[in-house]
Amino acid sequence: MTSTDSWIHDLAGVHPGDRIEVWDQHHPRHTGTVSQVAAHLGVLWEREASSGLPKLIPAQEYRLRHTPTAPTAQAA
Repeated sequence: MTSTDSWIHDLAGVHPGDRIEVWDQHHPRHTGTVSQVAAHLGVLWEREASSGLPKLIPAQEYRLRHTPTAPTAQAA
């Protein structure tokens, strides 16, 4: 699941409301929801899922990818 195709290489493809994983080398650090993106500065703000705290993420210091989403249940 750590295929290089899934890594975010450009913050222009990241938007508020996106769920992302933040990785430090080969280890996941946290998961959360993007609240703001400053692609021109190479940073984004994420609300951490486990604590609810906002975190400033400098994209050049981490590896980022969108969190896989579970399929939604459909009404029968």
